[in-house]
Amino acid sequence: MFQRLNKMFTLLVIVTPLAMAGGHNFGLGFVLGEPTALDAKLWTSETTALDFGLGWGLGYNGYDDKCWNNKFYYNNQGYCNDRGYDYNYRDDRYGYRGLHLHADYLFHNFNVIHSSEKFPIYYGPGINLNFWNHGGAQIGFRGVGGIAWMPRATPIDLFFEIAPIIQIFPGTGFDLNAGIGARFYF
Repeated sequence: MFQRLNKMFTLLVIVTPLAMAGGHNFGLGFVLGEPTALDAKLWTSETTALDFGLGWGLGYNGYDDKCWNNKFYYNNQGYCNDRGYDYNYRDDRYGYRGLHLHADYLFHNFNVIHSSEKFPIYYGPGINLNFWNHGGAQIGFRGVGGIAWMPRATPIDLFFEIAPIIQIFPGTGFDLNAGIGARFYF
């Protein structure tokens, strides 16, 4: 997993100076929510942008009875501990942690909210990748929608977004990402 993080960090180090040459078209910041992530946005025109996220997400899945077997647990502690069981209640759901990546192509509409500041409504398609601690991977399609505040006097934006996800691999399912965040533009 750390090799993947290292590769993504190297990519950001390479892309950032290239984006900076274009002047305030590249933003780097964070998202708090599900997932909590580093976020990068590259404007490709006055109304379109590419958005990328790299973070740590939580997920839930069905109860795994194998981890209640002492022999299996001791031989597979990493697998079982990644699930965050509530051993006091023996809930039928467990949590797990994983590396989250997403990429979105965003369209912005600056004419919905009339103000002296910029409040674009944005939306667009994307892809979602999750790599779980226990070795699993998940791929899905995202549809993101949100609103941003872009103050005229500073090179930042603050945003809120919701992204429903249709998981397609290894099985089908539905998920939802949501968060608030901020970016500084170089």
